[in-house]
Amino acid sequence: MKRIFSFLNRSTVYWVPLAVLFAVVLAHLAIPNVFERLSLLAFDSYQRAAPRPAATDLPIRIVDIDDRSLKKIGQWPWSRSVIAELLDKLREAGASVVVFDVIFAEPDRTSPKLLLPLLTDMGVDGGEAKQLLTKMTDPDERLAEAISKLPVVVGFALVAGTGTGNPVAKAGFSTAAAAGSNPLVNVRSFPDSVAALPVFQKPAAGNGFDNELPDNWDNVVRHVPLLLRLDGKPVPSLAAEALRLGTGAHGYIAKGAGANGQESFGENTGLNSVKIGPLVVPTDGAGTVWMHFARSDPNLYISAADILSGNFDSAKIADNIVLIGASYAGLNDLHATPVSSDMPGVEIQAQLIEQVLQGDFLARPDWVIGAEIMFALLIGVVLILAIPRVGALLSAAVGGVAVIGAVAASWFAFRDAHLLIDPVYPIAVIGVIYLLGTILSYRSTEQRQREIRQAFSRYMSPHMVETLAKHPEKLVLGGEIKPITIMFCDIRGFTTLSEGLSAAELAQLINNFLTPMTEIIMAHKGTIDKYIGDCIMAFWNAPLDDPDHAKNAVAAALDMRKRLIELNDGWRAQGKREIHIGIGINTGECCVGNFGSEQRFDYSLLGDPVNLSSRLESLTKQYHVDFIIGEDSAELLDEPNLIELDLVAVKGKSRAVRIFTLPPHPVETEQYLARHQALLAAYRKRDWEGALALLEDDVLAGEPDMAPFYELFRERIAQLQIESLPEDWDGVYVAHEK
Repeated sequence: MKRIFSFLNRSTVYWVPLAVLFAVVLAHLAIPNVFERLSLLAFDSYQRAAPRPAATDLPIRIVDIDDRSLKKIGQWPWSRSVIAELLDKLREAGASVVVFDVIFAEPDRTSPKLLLPLLTDMGVDGGEAKQLLTKMTDPDERLAEAISKLPVVVGFALVAGTGTGNPVAKAGFSTAAAAGSNPLVNVRSFPDSVAALPVFQKPAAGNGFDNELPDNWDNVVRHVPLLLRLDGKPVPSLAAEALRLGTGAHGYIAKGAGANGQESFGENTGLNSVKIGPLVVPTDGAGTVWMHFARSDPNLYISAADILSGNFDSAKIADNIVLIGASYAGLNDLHATPVSSDMPGVEIQAQLIEQVLQGDFLARPDWVIGAEIMFALLIGVVLILAIPRVGALLSAAVGGVAVIGAVAASWFAFRDAHLLIDPVYPIAVIGVIYLLGTILSYRSTEQRQREIRQAFSRYMSPHMVETLAKHPEKLVLGGEIKPITIMFCDIRGFTTLSEGLSAAELAQLINNFLTPMTEIIMAHKGTIDKYIGDCIMAFWNAPLDDPDHAKNAVAAALDMRKRLIELNDGWRAQGKREIHIGIGINTGECCVGNFGSEQRFDYSLLGDPVNLSSRLESLTKQYHVDFIIGEDSAELLDEPNLIELDLVAVKGKSRAVRIFTLPPHPVETEQYLARHQALLAAYRKRDWEGALALLEDDVLAGEPDMAPFYELFRERIAQLQIESLPEDWDGVYVAHEK
């Protein structure tokens, strides 16, 4: 169970970011409006950077009720007679269609019908007043007459509350969609409207709404409805009516998914285009057009004051669709758009007409959303897998390339193909996954370093533990083959020693011995493998590489020998027994790593060199030395005092190895080693007399530390002299005890 929890803890760096990644993908599908707001900000910046080119060659003009017009003609609303005069001027200049972005919902305040009660209240005789007013021209009738003389579109506003009347339909609607579906199902419907007076609607050739419907959350106009519904019935916009009259069409065809063989990827997805004569206008399911705004063009505007005074170029009006509206701020018809903070509503309608005539449409097809999600999912998974493996820096490079790619693809798709591909959602997902993955990876690394510190602080020096914690990749779990130097250190006569001590005294003795010995081993870059009663097993060159592992092991053994002398001096002073040790050191290829069971495991090593090191430690008793080094270790040393002891086949091994020692005190190296090597050579050649003579040599006899060893050889030679040795005897001593 512990291993399971450990695995789950380590895998947190994978499954937590994966869970978050799938959550944000599902959130994009479940609540797309939240993410759409971020994408709109990106699309707004694209429009500011690459607006639609101004349509200078299109037959569209705006007659502007601007500040200069109000100063010259008077405050708004103007008399309908002035509006009629304006309309006459446009007709005389050859306007093709005139569109009013003004709603004439109330009678003119100077209308005779309104003046009659006023005059009566002022004391004028009713009959005289009526006779006087009948000679006056009604301004509303004057405007209605002007409207009847050319194609004019009057406007109305769709409202959620109480209105003033229903607009008269001037064109019919037909639908084309898959069988059983209603293309207008998602088109927004309003219960009422504020419409023009019937006297104006009747002669008008068109009747359209002027609602722009900015986004609720920031009040910016990005989509403009081409169609809406009034009490469930479709009605056209001012721009739609202008296009209908301009093309000579008599009605509209609303096309939905599945119409005329078009693909449908879902049931009743709603409207996807509106056909106006020869023009096909792509829309979303709600009947709105995604605006691709151009920057305001002053050449598009003509002041209403100039039209009324005749001070204008009629060529700019002839055969043009002319929209009449206001840029004056006091009339409250200014709107925020991606390219302007105060675009007049009449220009928004004019720009929609321009877009349709140019065929310049922004599109965000359904497949784009799927592509954004798949891209975010792919890069998210790549980052989740990469961060724990290659680290935060390289993963940041991967994420950075993905972000640059997303932005570049989105920008070029907008600029060159007018496709709206959201870069913000993938970037946000990449950022969240990278940040979360990095935090979890850092946490996992910290936890792993903490585990390494806890696990190895018992075996290694603090410096080596910190190095390993900072570079856990140096720790190969599960087993690694490499050359290792192994040390076994054991107390001599421990059984006899323990008989005279209580359990508490024995524990204290062991602790007093093991603690300083362990400190010395760790100080020489050694790793404590285990304590076996009074025995210490340690090794070098793992888990951290140590090119001087044999030298460091021997140096540790020499310091342990010195430290034991100091300890014995202290124990003697306290009237306690002395301790004597044997140390065996050997080097060879071992498998080092975590070994054990599912329930318990330790960092240790396996291999034949381990067994040989243990045998060498046991041989110290037979050879009367406290320190034996195997030949593989000796080959790695640069030690002039190294003394060869024998050629031995330890118990359980057929191959003989040379064993060495270092005496506690320096010797006369060259002369002594020459005599010593001569002794071994004579012994191995069965030159017993020569060997015994060398044992009596003053040089060898003058080394008291080696005297017990030489006494061993005297006894061995005496025994061999009476034995019948085989012909192939080569001086190898076979150890029959461990």
